[in-house]
Amino acid sequence: MQPPAGTGSVRMVKIDGVDLQPCGGTHVANIKEIGTAKISKIENKGKRNRRIHLLLEPLS
Repeated sequence: MQPPAGTGSVRMVKIDGVDLQPCGGTHVANIKEIGTAKISKIENKGKRNRRIHLLLEPLS
């Protein structure tokens, strides 16, 4: 997967074995900082696209 073309840089978020996407607003250095993530909903957005809604539970 390639980041969008253009000027400047785009932060890429990689979850090993799962996905690689341009940053969508979760600004953490490591996914472990988020805590527990639970999938609450998956929407079909096209032949190869899905929107996943997550519920994030902060670390105690």
